[in-house]
Amino acid sequence: MNNQGNNQFSIRSINLRDIIVYLISLATGIGLLIYTFRGVSLKEIGVELSNINYFYLLLFVFIIFLGTFLRALRWKYMIISFKENVRLKNLLEAVIIGYGVNVALPRFGEIARSLYIGSAERISRSSALGTIVVERVFDLIFLILSVLISLLIFGDELSSRYGWIYNSIYFGTVILIFAFVFLFLVIKFQNIIVEKIDKLFNKLNLKLFNRATEITSKVIDGFDSIKTKENYFMIFILTAVLWFTYAFGSYIGLLALNMDKIQHVDFASGLIIMSITTFGIMIPIPGSTGSYHAFCKSVLTMLLGFDVKISLAYAVLTHLLNTLPFVIVTSYILIKKGIKKSFSWN
Repeated sequence: MNNQGNNQFSIRSINLRDIIVYLISLATGIGLLIYTFRGVSLKEIGVELSNINYFYLLLFVFIIFLGTFLRALRWKYMIISFKENVRLKNLLEAVIIGYGVNVALPRFGEIARSLYIGSAERISRSSALGTIVVERVFDLIFLILSVLISLLIFGDELSSRYGWIYNSIYFGTVILIFAFVFLFLVIKFQNIIVEKIDKLFNKLNLKLFNRATEITSKVIDGFDSIKTKENYFMIFILTAVLWFTYAFGSYIGLLALNMDKIQHVDFASGLIIMSITTFGIMIPIPGSTGSYHAFCKSVLTMLLGFDVKISLAYAVLTHLLNTLPFVIVTSYILIKKGIKKSFSWN
């Protein structure tokens, strides 16, 4: 599995279309940010932030990095299907880099993760990318579960204020079923699929694209992480703990701003904040800037009953702590190791 000749997975060149899409995404985020903060000054936000409880603030930061560690540990149980002795340190750095890159280039973080771990562990980037696809399937399962639990807790109030919530569950379930069927068929018929692709390119004399056959095979190798019962069980348990950590972190964020002194808050409050804001994070905007703030303000004001100022202060604080540390650590890693060395090898 460590054949270097099978590991040439590189970043594609940026073209005009990519630049236009990125600028539209960036403009959308800025527009949402302006719309969300309308009528509230930065000074007013600063006043709310001046009342921070530093104990809970530090606990919130700890939980953020705990979640990062759990995601790296879960990834280890996926990659172990094709490399048993992968180092957790490298996986943790790769996850952090993925987060850091996503702040500037949405959805590109997954590619950066694959490139970094491929370089650090001398494994196939394509296979690593395959494990990230599996990771996203498990995350989708627990997003749907989180929304369903939120509906049980908040009932009609949630569904009336977020009419699209049921459609998101239906759509997510369909995607989930399709993903499982797709993964099952691809894993079961891996050899046949690779053979068909190879024959197709040979028949069309597309020798330049014969590399696609090899890449396809390596990506499918990454799907193999769900073939063994032990891996499946550990991945499932770690995903549950990971999403519990996310919800608990959202709750601690409320305590960090003393919002529990304004009205009662509990773990359920964190769960609904995490569930709703995840939809904002899923929007491909650099760093989820604007989309996260809009969804966060919405759930805090419309559902939990907080005023706009404290809600926006919560959005600013939690977003900043979920992005800036990863940008700083990513920059440090890349400067220390060098960008070229981090993402490639001969």
